[in-house]
Amino acid sequence: MAGAVLNTINIRLNASTIAFLLGHSLAAVVIVDQEFFSLAEEALKIWSQKSKSFKPPILIVVGDENCDPKALRHALSKGAIEYEKFLESGDPEYAWKPPEDEWQSIALGYTSGTTSSPKGVVLHHRGAYLMSLSGALVWGMNEGAVYLWTLPMFHCNGWCYTWTLAALCGTNICLRQVTAKAIYAAIAKYKVTHFCAAPVVLNNIVNASPKETILPLPHIVHVNTAGAAPPPSIISAMSE
Repeated sequence: MAGAVLNTINIRLNASTIAFLLGHSLAAVVIVDQEFFSLAEEALKIWSQKSKSFKPPILIVVGDENCDPKALRHALSKGAIEYEKFLESGDPEYAWKPPEDEWQSIALGYTSGTTSSPKGVVLHHRGAYLMSLSGALVWGMNEGAVYLWTLPMFHCNGWCYTWTLAALCGTNICLRQVTAKAIYAAIAKYKVTHFCAAPVVLNNIVNASPKETILPLPHIVHVNTAGAAPPPSIISAMSE
C-alpha cells in the first residue's frame, strides 16, 4: 500500500553481506527485530563507509517483551523508531493506490552469493498473486488456517504464504527459535493446521527426543516440503 518493494534479508548473513544488500537495493527503510539490531547497526556502518552517496535509511526496531530490554533501549538511543510508535504516526485516511501494472515489483530477494556478490531476484505482483493463491488451492487450505512459520520469510518470500494467510484471513504463528520442542508445543497450543519446512527441519522433528515432543498430537497437521526430496523414511515417519 505504500508502493514500496519488500526485501526480506537472511538473518544468518554476516554484516558485510547485509551491507552489500542494503546498498545494492538502495534501502530507504530498514525494519529490524531488536534481537538483530546490533547486526543491522554494523551493516549500516559498513555501508556508510563504502558508499560516498550513503543516505541513512529510516530505521525501525520491533520490540519484544520476551527479549532483553537493553537491546531495545540501545536501538532507540541510536535513533531507531519503535515499530508500534511508527504505526501510530500513520494516516488512517491515506489514499493509497494499487499498482498501475501487475508486472510492477513487489519484492526483491538475493541469492547466497557463494561464488561472487549476491544476485538480486525480483518478484512482481502477478507472480506473488498467482503463487499465494495457487499454493492455497493445491494444498486445500481453508479460510481461517493457522499457519506455523518454520520456513523463513526470507526464503523465496516464505513461498508467498505471507500473502496466502492474508487472503484466507489466517493466523500466523511465529517462532523465535525453530526447534522440535517449539514446533510441537506451538501445534498443541495454537491448534496449528499447516506448516512448511525444508527436509532438514522434518528430520529434526521425526528424530526429536521424547522430552521435546508432545504426543499424540491433538489433530492432523498438513505439512508442505520442498527443495531436495526428503528420504522415504522421513516421509513415512512424518505421516505416522
